Amino acid sequence: MEASIRYPEHFAPVAEEEMVYLTGGSILNDVVDGVTDVVDGAVEVTNSALGALGTIATVVGVCVLGVSYIWGIQQANTWLDHNGDGNLFTILGRAVDDIGADMSKSISHFTRDLVAAGSVIVLWPLSIPLLIIL
Repeated sequence: MEASIRYPEHFAPVAEEEMVYLTGGSILNDVVDGVTDVVDGAVEVTNSALGALGTIATVVGVCVLGVSYIWGIQQANTWLDHNGDGNLFTILGRAVDDIGADMSKSISHFTRDLVAAGSVIVLWPLSIPLLIIL
């Protein structure tokens, strides 16, 4: 069997010496490079601004959570002073009832109580000594 290459009917291979190479378009290349540089600069500025905004948002978020935690500890201490009688399950039942009643007043009360109670619960290793000491 003979090894041969079969080309399509309208295929016309061109020898290397018959190839014609085109040059030019350097002005268009310069324009595209300039536009690309401008876009890259804008992206860098945007990324820097977003990074700064992200840092600011993180600081504000930590401050809000810190204030919510302090407020939650103060509210828990005040509530325990008035409602701390009984066993653990009685106190927890009353606490759930009271916080549920406060949360049902408005969406802002719900959000405030949810964040404060959540932070007090999540930070329980710090919360328990603070509730005992204060």
